[in-house]
Amino acid sequence: MAETSFIREDETLESLFGGRLKILQKKMGYRYTIDSVLLAHFVEPKKGERILELGAGSGVISLLLAFRNPGVRVTGLELQADLADMAGRSISMNCLEGRVNIIQGDVRNTAELLESRSQDVVVFNPPYRKMGSGKLNPGREKALARHEIAGSIADFLRAASYALEPGGRVCLIYP
Repeated sequence: MAETSFIREDETLESLFGGRLKILQKKMGYRYTIDSVLLAHFVEPKKGERILELGAGSGVISLLLAFRNPGVRVTGLELQADLADMAGRSISMNCLEGRVNIIQGDVRNTAELLESRSQDVVVFNPPYRKMGSGKLNPGREKALARHEIAGSIADFLRAASYALEPGGRVCLIYP
């Protein structure tokens, strides 16, 4: 299937690793940053590990982890249906079905979405800004990604604690 069949009018197609990994992003909405790329490279998964990305957005961390580590399985959890759909199309475009899965759902409801103690590694780049601090982006997609509107750092940590196997690891970026 041609790459253009995956791209919607409001999206761009980005590439990493000399074009071998392709990622859809919104033209005007949420776009991944260098934080996500750095975080994905910081995680050092072992072959066979199960990785959970909380707040997956465009799925860039999940995609990078699967691309760089063929022996892992990655699940991304994303609140926003449009971003979850976009991440799913990036997974298909990169032929990573079966190794990367996106679940549309709320980090605060992890127990309803995932099995307890089912992950070896949890990774996330959560919203940094507390409600009432900084300028709230007028676009809902960016506002949810940057402000603790639909989940605080405590919610992300609770979700990680629920999902992790004993002795599991958490990797995150947070100021």
